[in-house]
Amino acid sequence: MSNTSRRPLAGIHVPTITIFKDNKSQDIDIEANKKHILYLAQAGIQGVLIQGSTGEQVALTREERKELTRATREVVEQHGFNNFTIMAGAGAQSTQEAITLSKDAAEAGADYACILPPSFFAPSMTAQALEDFYTEVADSIPIPVIIYSWPGASSGLEVTSDGIARLAKHPNIVGIKQTDHNVGKMARNAAQTQDFTVLAGASDYLTGALAVGAHGCITGLANIFPRVVLELYRLFKEGHMEAATKLQGQVAASEWAVLANGIPSTKYAVNFYRGYGGVPRRPLPPTPSAVQTTVQNLLEHLNSIETTLQAKII
Repeated sequence: MSNTSRRPLAGIHVPTITIFKDNKSQDIDIEANKKHILYLAQAGIQGVLIQGSTGEQVALTREERKELTRATREVVEQHGFNNFTIMAGAGAQSTQEAITLSKDAAEAGADYACILPPSFFAPSMTAQALEDFYTEVADSIPIPVIIYSWPGASSGLEVTSDGIARLAKHPNIVGIKQTDHNVGKMARNAAQTQDFTVLAGASDYLTGALAVGAHGCITGLANIFPRVVLELYRLFKEGHMEAATKLQGQVAASEWAVLANGIPSTKYAVNFYRGYGGVPRRPLPPTPSAVQTTVQNLLEHLNSIETTLQAKII
């Protein structure tokens, strides 16, 4: 395991899909998952978030999570990607379970635990209760915490900017994944904290997030087109603003096809362009045929860019 005292590196990270076998029980396909992780690492991605929302975390057992984390660590070390960052989703509905899942992730090889707030009893989860939750988890686990802010998946709950500023002072809380898509809040979080990584939760506004101080993103689109998102990041960081603005518009138009239709569309797109990915674990349905057509039409231009970028590297 890498040095857990460091903050997650700036750059482009991927919330990876979880690939299941085509059998009745939809067992995890470990070899296919390792293949995908290696593909992303070889493309130049900074790191991954495994078993997050895109990875269908809520459909995985505790043992499956550990198995997937071990496999991810194994494949990146085997191929020499020693600085590759592994975040593992460890959200739960009780503080103790979040601690348990985070410790499991650490033992299996994760660098960070990415944690949604518990939200089943949302009316009782005051701002102080949320801060206490993250503090207790961070006090109790051997790897740093990434706060996962996604109100859409947590009954509208999110830690305030002032709360983030307080939590960021904790030595074991080192960053935030903002799938709240609130660029103004990203600006506040970046400005009000030190040694704290702010990562956007999508790439369709990546240049806007970077412009206000965010350090990168964790984007599902990079499951499909990692080099395109890396190129967008590079263009902005190197000051090629006209080219960055043009590519950002193309990314935003294409990413909407994935964001608007959720996990089934992401997996369909990976399967269509990469040749693996399969379908979501039931009860999530496969992507409807009409949506499949939309995904193909809106993503084809990015596929051409991805192919060109890959050819340049080769």
